[in-house]
Amino acid sequence: MRVAHQFAPPMSALLAGLPGITSATHIPQDNDRWALPIDVDVLFVLHGEGETRALAAEAPRPQGWPGQVKLVQLASSGADDYPPWIWEAPAVASASGTTAIPIAEYAMAVMLAHTKRLAEITLKAGDVWPERDAMMGRPLGTLNGRTLGLVGLGNIARQVGRYANAFNMKIIAARASAAPSPDPWISTAPIDEVVAQADHLVLAAPITPATQHLLNAERLARMKSDAHIINVGRGGLIDQDALLAQLDKGRLWASLDVTDPEPLPAGHPLIGHPRARITPHLSWSNPDINRAIMERLVQNIGRLTAGQALLGQIK
Repeated sequence: MRVAHQFAPPMSALLAGLPGITSATHIPQDNDRWALPIDVDVLFVLHGEGETRALAAEAPRPQGWPGQVKLVQLASSGADDYPPWIWEAPAVASASGTTAIPIAEYAMAVMLAHTKRLAEITLKAGDVWPERDAMMGRPLGTLNGRTLGLVGLGNIARQVGRYANAFNMKIIAARASAAPSPDPWISTAPIDEVVAQADHLVLAAPITPATQHLLNAERLARMKSDAHIINVGRGGLIDQDALLAQLDKGRLWASLDVTDPEPLPAGHPLIGHPRARITPHLSWSNPDINRAIMERLVQNIGRLTAGQALLGQIK
């Protein structure tokens, strides 16, 4: 099949050598990243970055869309930040699941760094070795036996649950559907119960009108005072003004890999806040990411050709 992509131009030669792909061309993005061609079989697209995220909603529909396009393969797990007319293509699939492991590793890493107070206890140049009594008076925390709350129960949340189960954490999840948990080590409960019981709360839900500010001022106020919030979903899941108000009161802790807006403007009060850790949306990053999403593309081209359901199928 003929593929057009939004990756760097050298990616064309690599894609053209993959099974099921007869040609691969780069889509220039000098002026309009959403001026997509309609004379190919498959579009392999990336969501906007920075200011270009907001432009997607207003991007004009290409004349004749979708034309000959049979499949739009998103290179991201999330389906936001794309033009609304993308969903008019005959088939659309995401890369959901391809980054579940690195994102879950990130969630566990920040939970452990927070619980073990790694930044605080790491000796720096000029520091004096502390007295033993001082160290014993404030023991480090543990994940063992603590409650992990999950908001969302997709690939990422389930992978976090697998890792957390190895640490003997109690795991409860809130999900949009009434379906039972697919994993025996994860129980389900209404979101208000999950939020109130969590020692660590991982947000891994998609952003929709129903989930915008899902973690609002009222729910934040009901959380344990020392609860730790980890957001690897979308920034809009949290009412950040309400979160900042809680942090300023000395309540809650936050590790946010996603924010609203993104990126945060310079000088934003969350950046450098003593109760917050802000990372620039890199939890997905890993050395195998390009291979994983290209494998997804090849798999879905094969499935499309065979008339089978797509992996990460949205439409």
